[in-house]
Amino acid sequence: MEKFVIFSSGGQSFAIPIEVTEKIIHVEGLTRIPDTSTYILGAIDYDESILPIIDLRERFFQSKTELTADTKVIVVNWQKEKIGLVVDKVTTIRSFESAERETSEEAAQEAASYVMAFIRTAEEIILQLDIDSIFTNNGEQELVSLINR
Repeated sequence: MEKFVIFSSGGQSFAIPIEVTEKIIHVEGLTRIPDTSTYILGAIDYDESILPIIDLRERFFQSKTELTADTKVIVVNWQKEKIGLVVDKVTTIRSFESAERETSEEAAQEAASYVMAFIRTAEEIILQLDIDSIFTNNGEQELVSLINR
């Protein structure tokens, strides 16, 4: 059994493995950064460093996340760095058997490259994300340059 943080963004449910998740926090103290990709909301001071904040809804669906009381930032380990992912709502932490996860090569080819698997539940299909693959090469370079300033 593998544990996942389940959250929604843009009306879709997603899952990320608990082991890449550091913390779930509220959106506060955001500093906007001009001339960055539209999905980069800005940065916050976090654990004595700068944490880039990414709007997942904007990244995946080209639609801004509305900041509400349910909006959270999931701090994740991304390519040996930390980034914050703004999501509409964190719904639960849940374990899934590997039988519930469809990871065939055919499924991976049909989906975006950052979707590792489809998790089937009685209620819905949850997309399991590969955090290290959610950005293009240009997006990765942009984030790395923000982190290393």
